[in-house]
Amino acid sequence: MLSATWEGALPSFSIIMPVHDPEVRDLERAVESVRGQVWPHVELCIVDDASTAPDVCAFVERLGKEPGVRFVRHAEARGIAGATNVGLGLASGLFAVFLDHDDELVPDALSRVAEALRRNPEADFVYSDHDVIDEEGNRLQTAFKPDWSPELLLSYMYVGHVKVARLEVARELGGFREGFAGAADHDFMLRFSERSDRILHIPEVLYHWRAAVNSMARRSDTKTEAFESGRRAVADALERRAVDADAEWPGWAQRARLGIYRVRFRTVDSTPKVSILIPTRDRLDLLRDCIHSIEQRTEYSNFEILVLDNESREPETLEYFEKTQHRVIRVPGEFNFSHIVNQGVEASDAEYVVLLNNDTLVVSRDWLEELVGVAQIPGVGAVGAKLLYPDGRIQHAGVTLGIHGLTAHAFDGCTDRYAPLEYGYFAHVCRNVSAVTAACLLVRRETYLEIGGFDESELGVAWNDTDFCLRLDGAGHRIVMNPYAELIHVCSASRGDAKNDREVRVMFDRWSERIEADPYYNPNLSRLHTDFRMRTRVDESSHFHYTRHGFREVPPRRADQLGFAAVANERPSRSLLMAIALGQEERIERLQTELSRMQNAERLTLWLNSRPLWIRFQRSGFSARLWRVAVALRRSRLGSALLKRFGLLA
Repeated sequence: MLSATWEGALPSFSIIMPVHDPEVRDLERAVESVRGQVWPHVELCIVDDASTAPDVCAFVERLGKEPGVRFVRHAEARGIAGATNVGLGLASGLFAVFLDHDDELVPDALSRVAEALRRNPEADFVYSDHDVIDEEGNRLQTAFKPDWSPELLLSYMYVGHVKVARLEVARELGGFREGFAGAADHDFMLRFSERSDRILHIPEVLYHWRAAVNSMARRSDTKTEAFESGRRAVADALERRAVDADAEWPGWAQRARLGIYRVRFRTVDSTPKVSILIPTRDRLDLLRDCIHSIEQRTEYSNFEILVLDNESREPETLEYFEKTQHRVIRVPGEFNFSHIVNQGVEASDAEYVVLLNNDTLVVSRDWLEELVGVAQIPGVGAVGAKLLYPDGRIQHAGVTLGIHGLTAHAFDGCTDRYAPLEYGYFAHVCRNVSAVTAACLLVRRETYLEIGGFDESELGVAWNDTDFCLRLDGAGHRIVMNPYAELIHVCSASRGDAKNDREVRVMFDRWSERIEADPYYNPNLSRLHTDFRMRTRVDESSHFHYTRHGFREVPPRRADQLGFAAVANERPSRSLLMAIALGQEERIERLQTELSRMQNAERLTLWLNSRPLWIRFQRSGFSARLWRVAVALRRSRLGSALLKRFGLLA
């Protein structure tokens, strides 16, 4: 039964549930999930918005007589916003929990929320991960969300159904607004975040959303109305925040039936001046194409190009510098990317600067408007672009920390148009990230100088952009990836990739806690892959290979699934990372040799796990036996020849 009493300073919750003729079995499941809460300080405020189904009316009538339940029935329907606001009026808890009739809380959901609130008593809002289930309770998909991301909320209502809001603040806002059918919660969340940014995320699945046949999750006619309401909610938020932009429902999102929106910034006459800084050393072929694409494909008018020359010597390049109309800033000395761009920023007098690699080509004509537009949103410190390989695959859609041991580009290598279905839209929405690459990075010049620019002494070549973004974040500035600013990036075509162990240690020394827990990358997602796929047991037994090119994944062993020990005593991944961090050269070499010996066995394992027969063996418990057969084959000449014939051994 539900508790009708509150106790001291412990968090108390009022669950707000408006209903209008739902499937009674769904409603029963939702109510039962409330009854089953471990946390005792809970009341249910249920508002029957003029239901007509006899079984629903009878159920809520009985429910209203239970202790710990507050019940109101409307004679005439007021809509979900009106019914929710009535529920807010009934509530007596410290926090309101918004629960739909097709949601089911896990038993310890409110206990986990209470625990988070005890650790963060100043928090005004809490949300969690969730999954979607069918009528039989089978999981269809899981939504693993980032921590609080203001710009992502402008792209879509990522927070989800069940929301925990401080009741006092919710009432001050006036609750839900009328006129946003299907997106009233998105509008509420946007307005709430303008009142308070003390918003917590619990990276655990604390509720299930049941996708019923007649629910909004399945009805496209209702969803179309909801999508338009969501677009208007975003447009209203932009107007309240004095952001000169429109909200659109892009065509690709319409075709996919996704409630995802684009903030399109308006072109104005008085645009702030932008300096585009292009570091280069010879490679005139790349530089000329880069500048030509800027000149021909940039609609933004108020910009200048500063070429930062680091000791070019080829006669053709020097002749080009003499004839070009653009400013050439000479930066002599050994290659130090941080020093070069710092000199360029010092030489600029523009309001904004763009750091742009010389091996990039402009794709979207409004790329600079998009970058400047996002940078003008209050609180945004730096903006990055979506970068594509020449073949159209994604090269960069933000920087994720902790992938491959240190950092990786989100969605690196994914085909742009057909990015992975479950989380692929993260490559197509404007969202908050921990860092963006300096291959294309826009920042306000004044902010750049206040932060101290790029680190010339410790990070002259690699990870200077990530370090800079993390320092920006530490100073209270948000980092945003804007996918609507698109460029092609040949990716280090003009110079070698000179990451070294010293810079690795610098990054670990400075940012180990952040590398371990990227707030914009859910801990339930893979640390092996860049496409936001779910973390599996393979991740737990994975390991990485470090070369002069940085961390490179060695195909992971599936030891836990096959039932044999991966490596005695310690995981190779942790051993190798620790050895690198401590500069233990002999240990690094030994571990790398050990990992290379595993590769043939790993290739065999990965191949077997893609075979239907192997999958059936796994389910039947004979996987270990089949593995032993494969190992035995390797020990004979004939067996090894067969395995090599099928590409299982090098």
